This record gives sequence, C-alpha cells and structure tokens, in this order.
Amino acid sequence: MGSQSQATPSAPRRSTMLFRRARSGLVLIALFWLWMLFGAADFVAALFGSPIHAALAVFALGALTLISLLFLPICIAYLVLNRPKVHAAPSVAPQAGEAQGNGLAPVIRMMPRRAAVHGAALTSRAAVRGAALTSRAAAKWRDRAS
Repeated sequence: MGSQSQATPSAPRRSTMLFRRARSGLVLIALFWLWMLFGAADFVAALFGSPIHAALAVFALGALTLISLLFLPICIAYLVLNRPKVHAAPSVAPQAGEAQGNGLAPVIRMMPRRAAVHGAALTSRAAVRGAALTSRAAAKWRDRAS
C-alpha cells in the first residue's frame, strides 16, 4: 500500500482527543435531554395538524432517546478512561520535540528532519537577504528624501 501520508497521533494526544470527543458527546446529550424536557412537547404538538408528520416526529424522538441512552455510558467510560494527565512544571531546557515545532499543525510536525533542517537553512538565508534588501531600501529612501 506504500507509505502512509498521515501518521496516527501519539498516545497522549489520542487520549486527549478521545476525552474531548466524549466531553462534547456528553454536552450534546445533555442539550438533547434539556430540549426534551422543555421543548419537545411543543414541537410534537405543533405537528398534530398532519398525522404523518406527528408520527415521524414521535418516531424520531424515540430513536434519538434510545441512541442517547446508548451513548451516555460510552461517553462516561471514555471520559474516565482517557482523563488527561496532570503535567509537572515545565522544565527550563527545551525538549527535542519542542525544537521540531510542537505547537505547529500536525502536517507541519510530520516533516522529515532533513526537510526541517533544509527549511531552517532557507529561512536563515532569507533573513540575511532581507536584511541586505532592507539596508538598500533604506539607502534608497534616504537618497530620495535628500
């Protein structure tokens, strides 16, 4: 199948991602149940002009109720099993992963080391050229101003 273009996230990041998804699922389930408590009766009562629409609404609400009851323990289990770890105080020396750009998007982080070094070399050369261009531009503006 060839090489993978997308690497799977590391275990701590995957755990954090699953925790956030479970938390979002619980929020959605809570919102659904609050709506069922306070607004669903008005919604179904408004559809009683057409018996087909009312039957479809009652069927959909029943299905969503069963689905929410199924996902509630699953979300709670994911929350408990994927709790984020509490980290100690950050060290003063930067880690090797931070030098690679830990705060960058996953696609940028997946760059091979050779490409990252080449990119850093290009950036430093561009900075030198930019400084030279800046001094030339400043001299040009000084000449025009005089």
